[in-house]
Amino acid sequence: MTLSISVLIITKNEENQMGRCLESLVWADEIIVIDGLSTDRTVEICQDLSKPWAGKVQVYPRKWTGFKDQRNYALRQAQFDWVLVVDADEACSPELAEKVRSLLKGPKGPDFQAYQVRRIEYLLGKPISHGMWNPSYQDRFFNKTGVSYINEVHEYPVFNYPAGVIHEPLHHWPYLTPQKILEKINFYTTIEAQNQYREGKRTNCFHLVATFPAMALKTYFYYGSYKDGIHGLVVALLEGISRLIKHIKIWQLQLEDEREKKGSSLF
Repeated sequence: MTLSISVLIITKNEENQMGRCLESLVWADEIIVIDGLSTDRTVEICQDLSKPWAGKVQVYPRKWTGFKDQRNYALRQAQFDWVLVVDADEACSPELAEKVRSLLKGPKGPDFQAYQVRRIEYLLGKPISHGMWNPSYQDRFFNKTGVSYINEVHEYPVFNYPAGVIHEPLHHWPYLTPQKILEKINFYTTIEAQNQYREGKRTNCFHLVATFPAMALKTYFYYGSYKDGIHGLVVALLEGISRLIKHIKIWQLQLEDEREKKGSSLF
């Protein structure tokens, strides 16, 4: 006997990556797509009856209310207890598909109730093998019973038991560009700054000056990004930029809070 599995994907305007993602998942019993009201061809691609995933994909339109909410809604739509969580810009390797199927075989099922799955990161077509981007293991394969996601940024499912590890990988989008990374940095740092400001975090001139070189150098030397050559250097610089932008946005929130308290405005 083999246990059935639901693959869960949340989307919003992912037409460029969607076909690659779905094609890597045709082995699954069902594919649940929670779409945040995309305005591109994402839903059309999911529902294309000429594709090998036809008949397996169920699309649920849902206004985007954050990563955590979309993930939890996806969990509630899954027909089966065992789920594999995949992002639209990822592809499941044949090795991972085979590993998951092998774990679901037998009367008892997997040895663990949850597994962390390795994800291979890329920059401009090159796999990143060192630094903060590697190794990357994420909670992606688990029994959804009693599980829910927390955190608005870098959301993750909460388990009350230890997780196993799967080395067979998910492949992130191989042609990730600095432009796309900067778009993500802008999006994520806004949420991070707001969350951290609410939790009491503040910044100052020292942090604004020091945070970029400190993070870039730490990533490059301490975490070993230099081993990936110029790609690793770019990763280190981008990590420094991300940390700096977050501090600038926290500083912006501080100014806005001060103006509100003083009852003043910019003009």
